[in-house]
Amino acid sequence: MNTYLKQISVITFMSSFVAVSITPAYADWGVGLNVNNRFMQYKHKKDKVIIKDVFDIQYRGAKFNLDNSGASYDFTNSNNYGVELILAQKNLGFKKKDFAVFKGMDDRKESIDLGLRLIADTGVLSSAVFEITRDVYASKGVEASLKIGGITPHAQHWTGNREVSLAAVAGVRYKDKKVANYYYGVKDKEATSLRKAYKAKAATTPFVGLEALANLTKHISLTADLGISKTADSVRNSPLTDSKKYFTNGKIGLNYWF
Repeated sequence: MNTYLKQISVITFMSSFVAVSITPAYADWGVGLNVNNRFMQYKHKKDKVIIKDVFDIQYRGAKFNLDNSGASYDFTNSNNYGVELILAQKNLGFKKKDFAVFKGMDDRKESIDLGLRLIADTGVLSSAVFEITRDVYASKGVEASLKIGGITPHAQHWTGNREVSLAAVAGVRYKDKKVANYYYGVKDKEATSLRKAYKAKAATTPFVGLEALANLTKHISLTADLGISKTADSVRNSPLTDSKKYFTNGKIGLNYWF
């Protein structure tokens, strides 16, 4: 463990995560710093760890108005639905200097994803969230995801008491061939004797895990995710990845709400 800690290289970059609900009756804006290990899915030496941390601008709403009558849908009740516009960063990109496997390759830019999120609090499955976005900056491809369970929208708000929430989550993520090939493909000009040319196809990744949220004060919260996903064949077969069939992912976030 000491070897890992001594050789951690932290790469910091700015990204944004903005969600705008339709006629919110209650909402918070905040900033956060999230650290995750998604980058470690690429092939790397065991004694080198790169942690990518992401600075977020965030929005969260508790009620949504979705009809012409002016009625608000409250997520504290069942059978309520919400719609949000989102601006997010779903892919981190890489530079040729990050790992030896990237040497001689073109850098891959981090994504800027625009899209739509649909939320349903069913009262039975806790909540269901569907997202679809398009990367308008790097790959120009489309991603989608469906998540069942997890921390419900109404549990995210400060109630006057310190609270900790823990919930199981399951779902599936999809990257079209443009996204998958941009981040996991190898161009003909990038091929070497140790790194073959490779075109990645669309990737579908099922996952299960746990989500945790601790509301410490009215303005400060901590979040954590821990999960395991089955790596899509188009990603696992890439000469850039470690070829593991399953990938354990984690994320820790510190958030300040205005």
